[in-house]
Amino acid sequence: MQSLASQRFETFWNQLAPSNTGKRLAIIGSEQPLNFGSLRHKHLCHFISNTKDSLQEAKNLGFVISTILKHYYDIIILELTKSKETNLGLLAWAEEHLRDGGKMIINGDNQVGVKSFLKNISNLWSAEIIMIKKKGRVALYQKKNQLFAHWKKYQNFHKNRDGYYTRSDMFSPKEIDKGSQKLTSAFSSKLYGEVADLGSGWGYLSKEALRLNDKINRVTLFENNYSALLASKKNINDKRAIFRWVSLKNIRNLNLRFNHVICNPPFHSGHPKDIDLLRSFVWHSSRLVNRQGSVWMVFVSGVYLESELKEYFDNVKIFYKDNHYFVCRLQKPKTKKAIA
Repeated sequence: MQSLASQRFETFWNQLAPSNTGKRLAIIGSEQPLNFGSLRHKHLCHFISNTKDSLQEAKNLGFVISTILKHYYDIIILELTKSKETNLGLLAWAEEHLRDGGKMIINGDNQVGVKSFLKNISNLWSAEIIMIKKKGRVALYQKKNQLFAHWKKYQNFHKNRDGYYTRSDMFSPKEIDKGSQKLTSAFSSKLYGEVADLGSGWGYLSKEALRLNDKINRVTLFENNYSALLASKKNINDKRAIFRWVSLKNIRNLNLRFNHVICNPPFHSGHPKDIDLLRSFVWHSSRLVNRQGSVWMVFVSGVYLESELKEYFDNVKIFYKDNHYFVCRLQKPKTKKAIA
């Protein structure tokens, strides 16, 4: 089923397509390549993303893929994210790579604040067309001047209030997640050997693991978001840290299983899609740890149940629990349990 953003864009693009055949295009901000299935000449279209999953899907659909804008484009399509700062940074970045006279298309749902975003830029840049449809808006602009260079700062990494380099397009950029803090307290002085950090983000868990556990030989950080992985490299200065940009489902070709897996799953709502992703983290952790090893995880209370963890591990021990979080150690993975 098409998303609202996809339906809105398709209607809008069908009005523009006849006059834009053969133009060089780029798409930024989106993690859903299928939203742009209506584009016919995908070999001329660059899909730009930080997430490994999205890039692989885009490649399978025929798009040219990259993590950066490499050229000057005739048309750049910006699909708004949930983060205002990320959107401002993407707008400045796109403007820099748009040819003079080139077109910018901005597409967003009401729930991510598209109305206020378009209003915010309207004082400097007037839209040629605005279409209100499918619980959102899509607008067309033509580049005439460089207007938004002052927002390029949002593309840079900055130290947050706890002293870690982050950016707005990653989980908990402004401060250390409280659940992660609870988890580090639980595994202090208990980790050794080979450790995997599953969904490592900007590196807080791994850095603390190395600081608090002197018997660790190596920590391998697995992260789907390239931006977050780059931040973690800036935050961790330890030769025992190995960084791998990889999607969860494509972690393979490992020569060993780990003594410990540490993980703060990045999905904290009760939506069915997020629960499936959360369950996937639990399942993959059971495949990464060895039979004598331990998985250390933190969950938002009420989102995932202790009884569900026992579907994947024989031994479940709760180290900490309150109204907000629970921290657990999982041991003895069940080898025959298939992913849901």
